[in-house]
Amino acid sequence: MTWDIPDNPLNFEAPTLGGKYLWADIYLLADWRIQRNILSNHYRLLDDNNKRRAWGSKAHCLEKLDIFKQEFGLCFPNPHIFILLHGLGRHSKSMKKPEKFLRDHGYAAYALNYPSTFQTIESHADDLEQLLKGLDGVTSVSFIGHSLGGLIARELLSRTDSWREKIEAKQLIMMGTPNNGARLADMMSQFKLFHTIAGPSGQDLRPYNIHKLPLPDIATYIIAGGRNTKTGYNPLLGEDNDGITTVREAKIDGMKDFRLVNVIHTTIMDHPQTLQAILDFID
Repeated sequence: MTWDIPDNPLNFEAPTLGGKYLWADIYLLADWRIQRNILSNHYRLLDDNNKRRAWGSKAHCLEKLDIFKQEFGLCFPNPHIFILLHGLGRHSKSMKKPEKFLRDHGYAAYALNYPSTFQTIESHADDLEQLLKGLDGVTSVSFIGHSLGGLIARELLSRTDSWREKIEAKQLIMMGTPNNGARLADMMSQFKLFHTIAGPSGQDLRPYNIHKLPLPDIATYIIAGGRNTKTGYNPLLGEDNDGITTVREAKIDGMKDFRLVNVIHTTIMDHPQTLQAILDFID
C-alpha cells in the first residue's frame, strides 16, 4: 500500500499515537528524526518530544527539518555517537534505559526504531546505512545491539564502502545476540504462526542464515544472559541460556571481551551488570 502524498500536506502538531512497530528511522539529527512507514511508505518528522512536526514525502520532511535546525540550532553534542538497536518484536523504547545510562555518563546515545517484524536483516541494514550517510557533524559511531539489533549492526559493518568513507566505526557491543544463529528459531520455524509473528527477520535468525554474515572488523564485546548452569533459563535448549539465546550462540570468534549476566533475554539490556559492562567496554 502506498499513499498519494500531497506536496505540502497540512500538519497538526501533536504527539504520535503509537504504531512504533511500523516505523523505521531513516534520518537523525540530535533527538529529532525522520521516519518511514513500512506500510504506506510515507514519512514523518518527529521532534525531541516525539511530536509530529511534518509528514509527507522524505524531501518535504527534510525541508521542514532544515527550518527547525536553523530555528533551534539543532546539532549533535559530540562527533562520536552511540547507536542503540533493539531486538525482534521490540521498538526503540526498549532501549531507553541504556540510552539514558550512557547519556548520564556524558555520551551521545540514540535508540533507533525499526520495523523488526516486517523486513529482512539486510533491509533493516539498508535503512540504517541511509541514516548513517545523512548524519551531519558526526565523525565516528559505536553500535550497541540487543539480540537482532546486533546482527543488523554486523550486516551493516560487512559493507566496507559507502557510509564508512565518511564515518569511522569504533566498536560493537552485543547483548543476547545469536551470533551463531538461534536454534530456537530453527525449532519454531516449523510453525506457520512463528512466520506470521516474527516475519522475515525471524527466519534470518536460523543458524544457516547467520553463518553467512562476516565477522565484525571492529572491536567487539559480548554480553550474554544465563544462569551458569547446564539448563539455563530454558531447559529445552540443553545448555546455559537466557531463555532464547544460548551462551554459546552469543559468543563470537575474535571477541575482545565477554560478560555473563544472570538475566533473561527480554530484560538483559536493563540489568545493572549489563549497564556496567557497557561502561567498562567503552574505549
